Amino acid sequence: MKKCAFLLFCTSVFIFISVTSTISKEVEHPEIVLMDYNGNEILPETNVPYSPQYTCGECHDYEAITNAYHFQQGRSDADGNIIVRDDMDPKNPWLISQGMYGKW
Repeated sequence: MKKCAFLLFCTSVFIFISVTSTISKEVEHPEIVLMDYNGNEILPETNVPYSPQYTCGECHDYEAITNAYHFQQGRSDADGNIIVRDDMDPKNPWLISQGMYGKW
């Protein structure tokens, strides 16, 4: 009886570990080809800027992502007026809005 209970316990632990380790495995993103703003393939070591729309838009909904709340936060004021400008913060010229819009 003790051997049966021990075997059942070990089997349960094994199944639990197998299931939880399968669930927690990270999903790898497939390899991608970087594309420029004209839709041409570029190499990672070049100075040509990549286009998220052409690089990611084939698999991901680019329009939905770029129009989402957090992506647009700080682009406009409460009345819908666009408030993005290049002189928002002279000490930090890379900041172009008071929100997250345009930050890296």
